[in-house]
Order: sequence, then structure tokens, then C-alpha cells
Amino acid sequence: MLFIEDLASLVLWLLATVLALNALFLLFIFYRRLGRKRYYEDKDSARSRYTRVVAEFVENEISADRAVQLLEEASSRAEHDAVQEMLLAQEDANNAERISQVFFGLGYVEGWARQAFGGRAKALVQRSMKREKAAISTKVDRNLLTPIRKMKMFSVPRSVAVEALGRLAPEYAQVFIAEALHDPASEVRRVAIAAMGRNRHPAAIPLLFDELLKAVEMHNDVSLRSTKSALVCYTMDDLRYFVPYLTHPNRRMRFFVVDTVREICNKASRHMLLNKNDFPQDLYDCFLDLVVKDEFPDVRARSAAVIKHFRDKRAIQALRTLLSDENDFVRLHSVRACQDRYYMELVPDMIRRLADTRWRVRESAVKALAAFGTSGSNELYRYFIATKDQYVSEQITEEVQRAGLTADIVAALAHGGDDRDLGMAVAKKMTLMGKTSLLVSAVAGLTEPEPRILLMDALVLSPTDEFLTVLDTIANNDPGPVGDKARGMLQELEQRASATVGMGRA
Repeated sequence: MLFIEDLASLVLWLLATVLALNALFLLFIFYRRLGRKRYYEDKDSARSRYTRVVAEFVENEISADRAVQLLEEASSRAEHDAVQEMLLAQEDANNAERISQVFFGLGYVEGWARQAFGGRAKALVQRSMKREKAAISTKVDRNLLTPIRKMKMFSVPRSVAVEALGRLAPEYAQVFIAEALHDPASEVRRVAIAAMGRNRHPAAIPLLFDELLKAVEMHNDVSLRSTKSALVCYTMDDLRYFVPYLTHPNRRMRFFVVDTVREICNKASRHMLLNKNDFPQDLYDCFLDLVVKDEFPDVRARSAAVIKHFRDKRAIQALRTLLSDENDFVRLHSVRACQDRYYMELVPDMIRRLADTRWRVRESAVKALAAFGTSGSNELYRYFIATKDQYVSEQITEEVQRAGLTADIVAALAHGGDDRDLGMAVAKKMTLMGKTSLLVSAVAGLTEPEPRILLMDALVLSPTDEFLTVLDTIANNDPGPVGDKARGMLQELEQRASATVGMGRA
């Protein structure tokens, strides 16, 4: 029989247990915080002690063996992490091998390998030191422990270790990367794939494309983005390995291959002006003969951004074909690809795109023509004056104002000749459309009388309150010909207003 005394005792014991657990939890938190504080203090101290050693080693003032002797004094985990981070922060293509030798000498590589591969670590380290070339495959090792090894609490430490091993010089890292591709955890394989791209193993390209195909077909747990990012790490010198995949049976696969080539080309073009000689001949022929005619519109669209770098007659003809493609997405990307003065020959083709049925294509055509300089903008202005399409006119005027082309119109008014007539016609049409804010600002800010007077003649066709205010200011403050013109315009506008009121009363 349960008495009240027993119930009270039970409650007290439960309360004591809860308080004890809370106390243990608080002690653990304080212990962890103190441990982290001590860790970062040791790490900062190690940075201070070993900064000079690392700097001298990177500057090649001391040998790898001497650096190992000086750095092996670091014994705690915090000191190891500090040394590792300082060396990796200084790593580049010129010193990667020497830094890798230091990591081997300090025993870091063996520790990372042991964490990532367990009992196989020693053999893998020996193979790596021999710079052995590994056979790369993605056959995943599966056994009774696979479900446990796939758990994040076990796979994340392996991922960290593989990331460190992947930062070794490529000839040392290859063995570890190839082995990590067999890991059952997708996190580890993702890190290995990224390391393959960073190290640019040519032998890894077929495997990366196999992984890309699996991701496209949704048969892989490594994301498509991770695999594509690894492929983008390759350079123009590696594009010859991409050619067989440009005609892959899977159309989405072809799209990602072309898009990867596009990103590689864009990356290279930031440092140099590309032309057809920078591309493998078979890739050049494949793009111009097959890719531009691909049945998948997305492939044709992305091809324009690659073909523009060829910069020859065949490239011009290919872009002309793409500019008139039946798919608006292809036309859009083709117009954007033509924003290069080399393709001035395609200006008439882009003029025709100003009448495109898709507003995004029209907008891109306006921007492309504006990018060609005076010759392109003059063609744009002639089309603007002649067109009756309100939407096209709106897009052209918006781009004229957004791109700062109003200043070119004002300059044309000052030069005289055909350019003046063209600029005057543009200013008048913009006035009638109500797009006058920048023109009015030019009237107020210019100092040369002739373009100011011409702009005033255009703006008076449809005077706004803002323009009338500027006219009044000029009339009261400018004693010269511009002031005379402003006063005459104000009188004429007042007479016109009075006549309109009189007609209304009659």
C-alpha cells in the first residue's frame, strides 16, 4: 500500500535527480567553454610562435626538412590546427609540393588518413608518398557497417580529413581522393569530387561526367551542383576531354556539358581575349557543326556564349543563325552573346530583333546595340524614329536613359551634320512620349548655347511643368541668346494658352 510519506519521498528523489542532472549539464557547459577558451588561446599562441617559421619556409629561405624540425615542437591539437591552417593559407601551385612534404614529415597526413580510412591508412600513405596513380571509380563499398558509417556523426570527421588530404599536391592527393570515392557517405564523396576538380586530374573527367549523368537522371546522392562545380575547375587546356560528351544521348546532359564549357570560357576570358586558336579543333568543329543545330533549345542557347569566343567568320554565321532561331530563349542568349565590337557585321540582324515578339529579346537587342558605340546607337536611333511600335519605343527610351545615352544625343546636337539631325529627331520623339526628365536636366546644366536651344525647340513640343520652371529660370538669369530664346518661348506659350482660353469661352 502506497502511503503519502512514500509519495513525498518519491517526489523528493525525482526532484533531486533532476537537480543533479541540471548541475551536471551546467558543469559540462562550463567545462566545454573553458576547454574552447584554452584551445583558442593555445592556437593564438602557436600562430605567434610559428608565423616566422612558416613565412621563411614559404619564401624558400629554409628547407622542408628544417621546417619539419622547427614545427614538430607543436604537440597539442590546437597547435597542430594552427600550423595546418597557416600552411594551407599560403599554399599555391608553386609551393604545394613542398608544403605536402612538410605535412608528411609532421605526420599530419598519416593522421588524416587514419581518420578517413582507418586500417587502410598506412598502405595508402605509402602509395601516396610513391606518387602512385590510382585507378578512379565510384564503386561504393558496402558491408554490414554501411548504415552506421553513413551517419553524419561518423561521416563528417571523415569528410574533414578527406578535405585536408585533397589539399595536398595533386600527385600526392590522387590516391586518397580515389579511395574516398568508395566511401558510402555522400558527404565524403562530395568532398572527394570537389578535390578532383580542384586538382584537375584528366583521368577524373570521365568519372565526373558519369557522376553528372547520375545526378541528371536523379540516381545519385551527390548533388548535380557539386559535380558541375568540380568540372568548372578545369581550364581551356582540358576542353579536349569534354568533346565526346557534347553529343551525349541525354539532352540535359548535353546542356550541362555545354554550360560547363561556357563557364570555363568565361573564366578564361577575364584574363585574355580568346579566339578560335585557344580551343581544340574538334571542339570548335563540334560546336559549329552540331551543337548549334541541337534539337534541345537550351543547348543551342548556351552554345552562343561559347561560339562568341571563336571570333571568326564561321562564328559570325553561326550567331546569325542563332539570332533567327525559332525559340525565343535561343534568340535571347544569342543577342547577349553578340555584345562585342567584333560582331559589328551582325548589327542588321540585331536591328531585326528590335521587333521580336518577346520583350526580353527586344530589351537585350537594345542593350547590345548600345554596346557597339556610336555606330550601333545610331542604328538604334534610326529604328527608334521610324518604328510605330509603342512597346519597342518604350524599351529603347528606357535603355537610352538607363545607359546614359542622353549625353550622346546632346553631343550630337553640338557637332552638327547628320548626327545633329538624328539627335534632334530622337529628342523630339522622346518629348512626345513624355520621356523628358534627362533632356530637361541637360537644358538646365549645359553651358554651350547651341545644343541648349535645340533641346528647348524639341521640349517645347510637349512642355511639362518641370520644363516651364527651367525656362523661367533661364529667362530671368541668362542675358544671352539662350535667355532670349527662353523668354520668346514663354511669351509664345502664354499667347497659345490665352488663345485656347478665348476659344473655349466662345
